[in-house]
Amino acid sequence: MKKSLRSEVIPISEVPNGNKRKSEKPAVLVVDDEPLVAETLALILSGAGFAARAVNSAYEALDLAYTVRPAFLLTDVHMPGMSGVELALMFRTGFPDCKVLLFSGRATAQDMMPAVAAGVEFPMLAKPVHPTQIIDYVSKSLAERAPESILVRGGALPPKAFESA
Repeated sequence: MKKSLRSEVIPISEVPNGNKRKSEKPAVLVVDDEPLVAETLALILSGAGFAARAVNSAYEALDLAYTVRPAFLLTDVHMPGMSGVELALMFRTGFPDCKVLLFSGRATAQDMMPAVAAGVEFPMLAKPVHPTQIIDYVSKSLAERAPESILVRGGALPPKAFESA
């Protein structure tokens, strides 16, 4: 017995526009080696209208950055392996449009030496940080640039973009 297929032609004007997806919110990458801190901040930022993702190491952040080009990096300073300052410097090279905010409960001037040596000054908030303070900072920082440069549109820089860092 032959099955008949029924199909219907839909005009192109009725096809949903993929550019109006939820993923067009500004992408914020939250990095902290304490999972509870990273997840909580990502939830708070997601509730405030950002496409926030939490990771627990600088290396995870770099991996994710190849997939989701972040508009904003929020990172702890003290993490095993690669520090938040080193990560921020790599983002400055690989993603020059990405805004950066460091946060720490115990950062010292010594921790900031790699940035100083590179001639870069990153803003920093001391832990504990009130959620509204982070939301305000991220919102104001992202408002300073053109909307088309902060929307998640896919694509990322190739791995070679980080080689000069």
